[in-house]
Amino acid sequence: MVPGGVMCAPTLTDITRAWAILEYFRTNWLEPVWLGCSLERYEQIQTYDDFRDWLDEDRNHRDSDLGFYWRMGLDIGLDRYGAGVGKYVTWGYLAHEDKYQKPTIEGRNAAMIMKSGVYDSFTHTHTLMDQSFTRENTTHSWYDEGTEDIHPSDRTTKPTAINTKDFDNAYSWSSAVLHKDFGRLETGPLARQLVAGGKHGESWQHYDGFILDVFKEMGGASIHVRQLARVHELVKLYRQAEHCLREFKLNDPWYIKPTEKDGRGWGATEAARGSLSHWVEVEGGKIKNYQVIAPGTWNIGPRDGEGIRGPIEEALIGTPIYDSSDPVEVGHVARSFDSCLVCTVHAHDAKTGEELARFRTA
Repeated sequence: MVPGGVMCAPTLTDITRAWAILEYFRTNWLEPVWLGCSLERYEQIQTYDDFRDWLDEDRNHRDSDLGFYWRMGLDIGLDRYGAGVGKYVTWGYLAHEDKYQKPTIEGRNAAMIMKSGVYDSFTHTHTLMDQSFTRENTTHSWYDEGTEDIHPSDRTTKPTAINTKDFDNAYSWSSAVLHKDFGRLETGPLARQLVAGGKHGESWQHYDGFILDVFKEMGGASIHVRQLARVHELVKLYRQAEHCLREFKLNDPWYIKPTEKDGRGWGATEAARGSLSHWVEVEGGKIKNYQVIAPGTWNIGPRDGEGIRGPIEEALIGTPIYDSSDPVEVGHVARSFDSCLVCTVHAHDAKTGEELARFRTA
């Protein structure tokens, strides 16, 4: 990868170097520091009971960074707040080398190693996520685009000239993203791991029921479960990085020149923070309209047209604040979503509007 997102054809030197970096990461941090055991031992954990047994099995497990974090989080109550909307989404990611040689929008989900889906805290209600179900609402956003739920490809971005913060009306640059049937959804590592615990999909697609079991045993989502899902995913992604490096065919053509001059397209993947998707409309060989829904749009977005809060707003409801002049608990909630926020976050008294504190979450 070249900084800036520019792609290039990998050489044998690049692949060899990537293997060395991956191995260094494993032997110098992932196993000795974070886990306190081998990847193979950690991968034997299938349930919450297995995880607790693992913690007690060896002092190295208990005193590892993961063991310390888990014990500390329970001690300070991170398992008791920060739940969110209780519904989760992932586009799925990592295309299968053989099954995605002739990609189409319709065939995408069935060719992903990490499967897509929607989980509603009880069942995997929609086993495969379809881009046509995506909607955006700008009722409480700084855009002159009406109050209807619209599909991203039908949206034309029209920012307002005056961006006054009004919590009864508009107060955010983000739109409110929702599923046309299931409403507001959380995305990110927790969503991915909950969907990974579903029995839907193809037999060769990734399945891992650990986080789903923790979620059920602990009574749903919380800051603690959300962060455990993020760090648990490290091991899964390490294995997938190994898999990808083995699949490189250095002599294959790596660039396909586009020939279409008119049409619409869609692409999606899973970024570290969650579901990322782009919609493009091309006319006369030039981009006419381009829309992006990033993980932060799903999670950080303001209330929608029905007044329903997004994941982070909902997760903040009921958060216990020990010191209102230093509300670190608010930061715990926001950071558990790995919020991509390039501006500061403010805490205000709901009655007086007085600013209580200002701190950065990213």
